[in-house]
Amino acid sequence: ALVLPREGGQGPGYDTGLILTSEDIDADHAALRERGVDTDPEVQRWGAPVPPMFSFRDADGNAVMVVENG
Repeated sequence: ALVLPREGGQGPGYDTGLILTSEDIDADHAALRERGVDTDPEVQRWGAPVPPMFSFRDADGNAVMVVENG
């Protein structure tokens, strides 16, 4: 849901807390970058048990995380 920021909360350009899942993180990262989406430069790989992940930002700078679930 899209809502106005809470009183005293941050405006545009913050971490939304939204997390999307991906079956193929590398392909999704590449596809977004090819379309000009503001993504992290590369997929983050911290090693087990942390899954590969990256973030992207919308036109207002709000961040959304993508995590591989495979």
